[in-house]
Amino acid sequence: MAMIYLIRHGQASFLKSDYDQLSDLGKEQSEILGRALKERNQRTDYISSGSLNRHQQTFESCMDGFGSTVDVVVDERWNEYDHMDLLTKHNPAFTDYVAIGEYLQKQENPMKALQQVLNDSILDWIDEKHAYATSWKTFKQGVLDALNALAARLEKGQIAWVFTSGGPISVALIELLSLNEKQFVDLQGRLVNSSITKVLVGKSKLSLSTYNDYSHLDHNSQLITYR
Repeated sequence: MAMIYLIRHGQASFLKSDYDQLSDLGKEQSEILGRALKERNQRTDYISSGSLNRHQQTFESCMDGFGSTVDVVVDERWNEYDHMDLLTKHNPAFTDYVAIGEYLQKQENPMKALQQVLNDSILDWIDEKHAYATSWKTFKQGVLDALNALAARLEKGQIAWVFTSGGPISVALIELLSLNEKQFVDLQGRLVNSSITKVLVGKSKLSLSTYNDYSHLDHNSQLITYR
């Protein structure tokens, strides 16, 4: 049986001018992951990732920790959805991170308010309330096509690592577990940066093995982040 490791990127630079960059903590999380995989005698026969900077940087830092240089196959279907497009369509006043930051500063609990706005914008997207650059159905199908194509190329016993984001991982989860699409919101919100979700590749179907494994960070709670 083959296996696919869906690896969420390390902490990015949320509400900064360029979100798509790993923070210093994000790089540390990724390096720790690489060292943990090395210590556990893990291996990979194939590596893929999205094309976003945070995917590539997570891959590079993980490989630094793993102590190996390998090739990576970039597949844009593993990219995250455009959260700014969703936020702006949900509330036209959210034109950029500055506007969002100003809104949050006025809230009694900024982090709770942020999560609620993000969740509401995703639910709008799933319900197709607006015209988006990429529809929910298109995004979902692209992820599933990438997952199935990767599974089809793996031979028995092979292991693939995929460096991606919480959105694609959550799409895979709702498909594998036959969940309601709106459970995407809760699943994504629980994914820890640099966590691993393992998918078993059987002869006739894919199945979930492990969800959101971040045991490599358990030694220090300050390393555990969600965005």
